[in-house]
Amino acid sequence: MSLGRVKTMQYFNILSLILFCLSCYWLVVHTDNPNDEDLSDATIEVEEENLDSKNVFYPTNEWQTIKPGQTIPRGLHIRLNLKTGQKEAKLMEGDDGMKYWKHGNKQGMVNTDRKLFTKEQLKKALKSFKATKIDQDPTLSLGKEKQDKQKFRTMDELKEVLKDMNMDVKTDLQVIRGLLDKYRHMNVKLEDKLSILEDLEYYLHQIDNAVNFADMGGMEDLVKDLNASDSQIRSEVVLVLGTALQSNPKVQVKAIDSGVIQHLMRMVAVETSHTVQSRVLYALSSLVRHFPYAQKRFLELGGLTTLKNLFQKPSDKLKVKIVTLLNDLLLEQHYAEKHGDVKEKHQKEKYLQYKKIPLLEILKEQGWCEFLPDLLQISDLDSREKVINAMKTLVTTCRQTFVSAHKSLQEIKSEYEALSEKDTDDSYYRDLFHSVDRLLKNLNMVGNEHSSNKDEL
Repeated sequence: MSLGRVKTMQYFNILSLILFCLSCYWLVVHTDNPNDEDLSDATIEVEEENLDSKNVFYPTNEWQTIKPGQTIPRGLHIRLNLKTGQKEAKLMEGDDGMKYWKHGNKQGMVNTDRKLFTKEQLKKALKSFKATKIDQDPTLSLGKEKQDKQKFRTMDELKEVLKDMNMDVKTDLQVIRGLLDKYRHMNVKLEDKLSILEDLEYYLHQIDNAVNFADMGGMEDLVKDLNASDSQIRSEVVLVLGTALQSNPKVQVKAIDSGVIQHLMRMVAVETSHTVQSRVLYALSSLVRHFPYAQKRFLELGGLTTLKNLFQKPSDKLKVKIVTLLNDLLLEQHYAEKHGDVKEKHQKEKYLQYKKIPLLEILKEQGWCEFLPDLLQISDLDSREKVINAMKTLVTTCRQTFVSAHKSLQEIKSEYEALSEKDTDDSYYRDLFHSVDRLLKNLNMVGNEHSSNKDEL
C-alpha cells in the first residue's frame, strides 16, 4: 500500500472520529429524553495521549502528587504533604467509578476503575451531562429546589422578620420600668411576684441598672415587702436588695435614706428562716461595706448586739458569715489608717470617717474575742480559714483569750502540715499551714511583749 493511501486513510479515520464526536454532542444537547436508547451501542475509548493533553489528574486508592495545572475531579481526599510541600490526592475510602471534572468552559469525566468507558458508563455519563451542570450537585432536581424554597426564607423575608424584631427590642431601663410597674400592681399573684423579683435580681447586677431602679423609687417598694407574711417574698426581696447595694455607693445612700438598715436589723433579730437570715446578712454586708456612714449607723442601732445574739443559735455557717463581715470591716479601717496620710482628699476624708467608728473597742467590750476559739472546731476548711484570718486580725486585742486556743491551733497546724506533704502539687494546704504558723508566732510575740512589760514593772 502506497504512503499516500496510508495518509489518506489516517485523515479519513480522524475525520470520522471528529464527526462521531460532533454527533454525540448534538444528541446530548438536543435530545429531550435523557433515556434515549439510541445511545445503547455507543462506546468511547480514551487514549493516554488525549488525557495528557487535557492534563486531568487520574485518582487511585494511593496518594499521588498533583502536578501544577492539573484539573482535579471532585470528591477526592486531598492533603498537603508537609515533608515535600506538595498537594496530594486519592480516592475516598470505598470510592470508585466515574469522577467529574471542570476546567474553565471545559468539562469531562475520568473512569477511576480503568482507562476506557463501557457502553453503560457512557450512557450514564451522557445522561448526567444532559440532566445537570457539572459544577452543581448531580442529584439536584427541580423538586429539591422547590423543597428548599419552602424550607428556607428569602432574604426579603428575613429582613422583614429582623425589622419586626428590632422594633420589639427593649433597653434594660424599659424592662426594669415594666417589671416595677407589674410589681406595684395590687392583684399580682405570688408566683408572678416571685418571677418579677427573680428578673429584677438578674438586671440589678449592673450598677447603672441598680441606680436607675433606685431613682424610680424601687427601693421603697422593696422595703414594704420586707414585712411580707410569705417567707419566699421576704427572701427574694432581701436578695434583690443585696444585689442592688453591692459595691454601688449611689444605691447605698438611697437605701440609708429609705430606712433599709433599720428594717434589715429588725429582720436579723426576729427572722426565723435560716435562708432568709443568711440573705439578710448578705444585704446588710452589701450595705455597710466601704460605706463608713452606714457602719456608724449600724453601731448606733445596736448592730453588734443583734449579731451577737445569733451566736446563741446552732448554725455555724451563720456565725462564720458574721465573723467574716466583722473581719472585713476591721481590715477596711486598717487600710484607711495606713493610707490616711496621703495627699488625696477623698482618701483622707474616708480616714477621718473611719476614725469615728469605734468598732474594735466595741467588739472587745462585748466579748467577741471569746467566740472565735470555739469556731476552730468547725471541720469545713474554708470556714475554719475565715476564722483563723479573723483571729490574725484581732490577735493583739484578743491575745489573752486566744492563748486558750494554743493547743487547738497547734493541732490544726500539724494537720495542715501533713496534708501539704501528701499533696505536693497544690499549695492550698501549705498556705493554710503558714497562716496558722503566723498566728501562733504572733500570739507568742504578743505574749513575750506582755512578759517584758511585767518584768519592767
